[in-house]
Amino acid sequence: MLETKNVKLLCGILFSFYMHFNFISCDLIQYNEVILEDANLLVPDLIKKYEYPVEVHKILTKDGFILTAHRIPKSGRQPVLMVHGLLDSSAGFVILGPKKSLAFLLSDLGYDIWLLNTRGNRYSRKHQRFHRYESEFWNFSFHELGIYDLPATIDYILSRSKGFEQLHYIGHSQGTTSFFVMGSERPKYMKKMKLMQALAPVTTWYNNGNPIARTFAKYIRPLTSLAKSFGIYELPPENEVWRRLYYNLCSFAFPNTCTYILFELFGVNYQQFNSSLIPLFLGHAAAGSSVKSLLHYLQMVYNEGFLKYDYYEQNPRIYGSENPPQYNLATVDCKIALHYSKNDKLTAAIDVQSLRDSLPNVVLDNLIPNERFNHVDFIWSNDVKTMLYDYVMELMQKVDNGKV
Repeated sequence: MLETKNVKLLCGILFSFYMHFNFISCDLIQYNEVILEDANLLVPDLIKKYEYPVEVHKILTKDGFILTAHRIPKSGRQPVLMVHGLLDSSAGFVILGPKKSLAFLLSDLGYDIWLLNTRGNRYSRKHQRFHRYESEFWNFSFHELGIYDLPATIDYILSRSKGFEQLHYIGHSQGTTSFFVMGSERPKYMKKMKLMQALAPVTTWYNNGNPIARTFAKYIRPLTSLAKSFGIYELPPENEVWRRLYYNLCSFAFPNTCTYILFELFGVNYQQFNSSLIPLFLGHAAAGSSVKSLLHYLQMVYNEGFLKYDYYEQNPRIYGSENPPQYNLATVDCKIALHYSKNDKLTAAIDVQSLRDSLPNVVLDNLIPNERFNHVDFIWSNDVKTMLYDYVMELMQKVDNGKV
């Protein structure tokens, strides 16, 4: 943690930026000690702190990754698999604590909660053959999550859930993209789904209005070459070093600047963003992934449809065609609920509605009424329980009772 004198020195060095970016603030914020403590706890310790039981499970995928799942166990009860978004971790579903975070709320209802950490994040950085400093370790996008991580996890959970042949699935952002990949490439797993609830689902970015994403997407090929030339395959590079750096900068030196950037990426919503929780969010967010994962999303900005990774000149060798093939959403035939919003800069409502029309078994189309609800409000919002989670839980119980 930066001391006050170091923060002031840093502000002095960076004062010139203020002349160009007047949203920068070097005001020191007094944060609650509980927030600072929670920001530096690992997820199992955070769960334990709030007096919930926790288990840590290691899951081996067919291609050699060793994933970590955090479980809030309720033996003999209906299992629920929850999968985070890009650069997030299992923390996303517990970060707001009891009475607000979805994992705790569902545990209180008696569900057996499984929180997956997909390959490459801070909790799942082991492989049977490759070290994380080797480029081969990072050669994945949401495609591999869908064909390897999710099936391995589902099989693992159901093998330990006696009496249950299906589970509930809840995904946020990339956690939805990888699910739809699985439904296309491993359709037999749709029979193992009792209900899939998609929070801010992403399958296309063609109508994405995010200026940052659209700008980077224009230069995707030179950016790809540049990253390879510098040997950068991890996002962010040297994750733990970068995580501590931006945690200190954004929490104690430039909180206003970081909030501004956050809203530029995800959508402006000051009413639902508690700035006093910045250290908590940044202590857990940007948990790590591959550069290829981001590039796969950026490829979708100027390509219509839900496409596999574009290898450009190598496509004929890999796919047998000049262009990458589409994922087949017609085989994603389990019960699905879509939850989305108008102010989400990473998930355009029109794209979600197009997704809805491509899926054969949508049981709920929930456009959140709040006009300012953005991409991270699905996990960070002040009023996320009443705006979203109450509806998620109500639908789950209706499905469990055979009413949907």
